[in-house]
Amino acid sequence: MAEQQIRIFTSSDGQARLEVALDRETVWLSQAQMAELFGKDVRTVSEHIGNVYAEGELDREATIRKFRIVRQEGKRQVRRDIDHYNLDVVISVGYRVKSQRGVQFRQWATQVLKDHLVQGYTLNQRRLTERGIEFEQAVTLLSRTLTNQGLVSTEGEAVARVISDYARSWSLLQGYDEQVLVEVGMMQPGMRALALDEALKAIAELKQTLIEKGEATELFGQLRGDGLASALATIEQGFGDALFYPNLASRAAHLLYFVIKNHPLADGNKRCGSLLFLWYLRRNASLLARPVERLINDNTLVALALLVAESLPGQKDLMIRLIEHFILLEEPAREED
Repeated sequence: MAEQQIRIFTSSDGQARLEVALDRETVWLSQAQMAELFGKDVRTVSEHIGNVYAEGELDREATIRKFRIVRQEGKRQVRRDIDHYNLDVVISVGYRVKSQRGVQFRQWATQVLKDHLVQGYTLNQRRLTERGIEFEQAVTLLSRTLTNQGLVSTEGEAVARVISDYARSWSLLQGYDEQVLVEVGMMQPGMRALALDEALKAIAELKQTLIEKGEATELFGQLRGDGLASALATIEQGFGDALFYPNLASRAAHLLYFVIKNHPLADGNKRCGSLLFLWYLRRNASLLARPVERLINDNTLVALALLVAESLPGQKDLMIRLIEHFILLEEPAREED
């Protein structure tokens, strides 16, 4: 982790001094660090963590992250990916071992996170201003989408989360770590195109499924002119050796945007656009840093489709950036010196 993402915690008795990872608006400790904090052995801490998950108190995937750390093994230093657990897990284990240090750590962490958020908000606003990001456009778009779509359900919450996540992380451009889209100009050779006949077959299958559920009519997925063929062809185009859309994030984002905004189908543009968007990502999954399902869940995709549909023509660049934010690309292999 970067230096500014490490905080030092020292217990009041001075017996525990920990380098605490600060990331994703929470703090993270390894099992070894929790053992030191609570004055217990690692085995005891491990058993308590296992019980926390076994009893369904916390979700394992949401509360564990791997951080690469350097540690001494014999006479050499090695880098290892070690599981770290967020503040929720630390608090739960602290309650189970009845540790006073756990209370101190919770109080310390709460203040650290509060300071981090306040400082981050101030810094974010300055960076947004300096970079000319249309933050107000994003907020306006959020308001219009929620109002026009009448979203007071989980869909509305998903739309709000998409905008919030965009404002908090993508727009900061703090660096090219796993929370931020890699450089848009990144070149990814070997992308596999999506043919029109494949797209039409997939849309036909979706149409049949929806008709059987009573959620679509015969108008669903019917072509209007050559708009769909044009969208599929456009994202593959270039000039000479230069591609207009040089990586998977850019191509997939433009595909979703073109299908939804250009209305190439008589009905079902948002659902068909979302279908082809996911299909294109899965077809080129080897170019992604993570599996598609871990990048974009159903709620996020619904929110993105609604935001694109409600966006104004002048907000195209904003929408493309917003979609790209969720598509983490595989870093190209570095050549050895």
